[in-house]
Amino acid sequence: MLPSSHRSYRGHRSKLALFHLLCSITAVWCSQVVVPQRVSAVLGKNVTLECRVEVGTNLTLTQSSWERRLPSGSVTVAVYNPEFGTSIPPEFINRLYFRSPSFHDATIVLENVGFSDVGIYTCKVATFPLGNTQASTTVNVIVEPKVYVSAGSTALIDGANETVVATCIAERARPPAEVSWESNLFGQSEVQLFDEVNGTTSTQVRYIWQPTRHVQGHMLTCVVRHPALQNDFRISYELNVQFAPDISVVGYDGDWYVGRENVQMMCKANSNPPAHHFRWIRLDSEMPEGVEIINSTLNFLRPLQRNDSGVYRCEVANDINLRSRDVRILIQDQSQAERSNSITVAGAVMGAVLAVFLIVVFIIVILTARKAPTTAFTDKVIDLPPTHKPPPPYSERAPSVPLGVHASQVAWLCQTRRAERGFEPADGPQQPTTSSVRPGTRNSAQQRSRLEWVCHQSGTDRVYINHREHYV
Repeated sequence: MLPSSHRSYRGHRSKLALFHLLCSITAVWCSQVVVPQRVSAVLGKNVTLECRVEVGTNLTLTQSSWERRLPSGSVTVAVYNPEFGTSIPPEFINRLYFRSPSFHDATIVLENVGFSDVGIYTCKVATFPLGNTQASTTVNVIVEPKVYVSAGSTALIDGANETVVATCIAERARPPAEVSWESNLFGQSEVQLFDEVNGTTSTQVRYIWQPTRHVQGHMLTCVVRHPALQNDFRISYELNVQFAPDISVVGYDGDWYVGRENVQMMCKANSNPPAHHFRWIRLDSEMPEGVEIINSTLNFLRPLQRNDSGVYRCEVANDINLRSRDVRILIQDQSQAERSNSITVAGAVMGAVLAVFLIVVFIIVILTARKAPTTAFTDKVIDLPPTHKPPPPYSERAPSVPLGVHASQVAWLCQTRRAERGFEPADGPQQPTTSSVRPGTRNSAQQRSRLEWVCHQSGTDRVYINHREHYV
């Protein structure tokens, strides 16, 4: 988009062209003066005041001049006469001149513009016999900012709280400059404006962010926009984040074995500021003999031994903090290549033994299957339900109670017989009397003999009673 002064100037040129066309068609006496409506002059630099003159064909240019309007009145600052040349007052003779004076151009250049040059300037054209024609423009002085970036008041330390990383300053600008930060960090900007005594304004934009070591060396960019600048002014700032050493140990590859030579461990540290202290110690015992420590390197000057196994520590310090890294060293009896060969041989032997074992088992199973007799159908035992199973052998069971004898009678007689056997005289058992039979029974003598037979046959007075038992 063009500035308003340029747009107005183009409008005036269009009007001038139209006016000149009308003058040519009508052949009347006319003249036109075209100047921009406003001109912005940068403090300390040159400014050009355009003035285009169009004079009718029946008119004669007698003089062009520039006047400046002051509170006390108008004063002439430059005059051009086609016959007598140019004339500049003494107060402007060293910094004002006509660019290329002619009948159609009355443009002047004012050098080293200051705030005192602010005001309204008028371009006048005198023609014969029409007289004077004029147009005015306003000169405004703008001040180009002085741009620079300053670091924050405190150092950026990894893990610290939010702090001012840097401040971008556009100093003494008129009008105030537009200042911003460009960054891919998740910080925030704070804008402050300060009015100066000469009518200018200073703009300060602080960038606030929580420092972290991962962006060490990244760039911030301050962008300044101002009418006095033809393009955006950009200035970069590199982040300087300080952090404690980040340690790594190189040299130990896990294949240290007895007799290995020319081995060493080196302690590397990434830090800001750089590390200035390195130290190697052994934690589980004293440092073994034949070991040399040079700065950050631990050298074994002899072949490795079994007792070199242990925990070694590397300590590194800078101005921020001291950090350490532990390394556990294990000295093997053989190298990894030798151990791999041994494992391969052992695996092959075990595989061969296992194969022979499986073959022998397979042969034994086949031979045993061939010698085993064929099972006959009659050898199979059919497990029938309980009600269909045959009774136990007769010799293993108590005698059955004859039919007609009640189980309670058998139990009573057997209990009586056991009592009598406990009190038998030495000369032998006595025959039971009829009084021992339960009174009131029918055929007592016969019933008694049957019961005695049952108790005698049972031996231990066991009774096998199953009147409904049947077998298949």
